[in-house]
Amino acid sequence: MARKTAPLLPRTKRLLTDFGERLKLARLRRRLTAKMVAERAGMSVMTLRSLESGGAGVTMGAYLSVMQVLSLEQDLNKLGESDEMGRELQDAQLSRAPSPRSKKSRHEQSTTSAKVCKPFGSQTGSVIRESEYSGFDPDDFPLNTHAISALFTEKKKPESNT
Repeated sequence: MARKTAPLLPRTKRLLTDFGERLKLARLRRRLTAKMVAERAGMSVMTLRSLESGGAGVTMGAYLSVMQVLSLEQDLNKLGESDEMGRELQDAQLSRAPSPRSKKSRHEQSTTSAKVCKPFGSQTGSVIRESEYSGFDPDDFPLNTHAISALFTEKKKPESNT
């Protein structure tokens, strides 16, 4: 027994019905009987009737077989060809993507890129530009991040009041 397909939205169902009707009209224009097309497509006449009425349970392969018999298989290339929504989504992601730069290690990126910092007790920030670091070598000042994070995560022992 064939599996049931998910129910289609009414507008999608209408698209499938219209497609089936167009295939039926193409068959009639070629003066082919339903029996002839069904035999050439390798299906029963009942399956062809279901296909021509826009049946959602008919496989895509069956639709393509009928299109091949009617010499319309190249029309399949037109489906999804423009993909306007996909292109808009892609363009939106591209406009938010960071500009490509030369690949640097994470350590180099964090020490040589432009930074905004607030000096202690200051209300305004100052920008330190990459050009100001011209003679700076991060390896001259090794930073042990594990030791620093241990300072913040180390639990203090409660003082005893004896």
